[in-house]
Amino acid sequence: MLLRRYRPLLKGGLRGFAAIELPIRLVIHDISVLLGKNAPWATLPATPQLGHEGQQKRDASGTALYVPVLEWRSRELTDRFSAAVAALVRSAHPDAVSGLGGAPA
Repeated sequence: MLLRRYRPLLKGGLRGFAAIELPIRLVIHDISVLLGKNAPWATLPATPQLGHEGQQKRDASGTALYVPVLEWRSRELTDRFSAAVAALVRSAHPDAVSGLGGAPA
C-alpha cells in the first residue's frame, strides 16, 4: 500500500483523512484516521444516512449515522487495513498525527 495523500483535521478523535493506493492500483480516498482510547485506527469511507427531508439521521444518543461505501468481509482484514493505514500516516507525518500505528480500539 502507498499513502497518496494525507489531510490533517483534528476534531474529537478524528486526526485526518488519507488516500491510499492498493497494490492492484485502486486508490481509496477519504479514509478516516482516528485516535481511539487504546490505539489509533482507520476506517473506510462512508456517506451520511439521510432522512426523507435530506437531513442527516442520528441515533437515540444524537450520534450521526453513516452508510459504508466499501466494506471488508472479515474482522481480520479490517484490522490489518486499519493498522497498515495508521502506520503509513505515522511514517509520513509523524508530527501531524501523534500516537498512530495500531489496530482499532
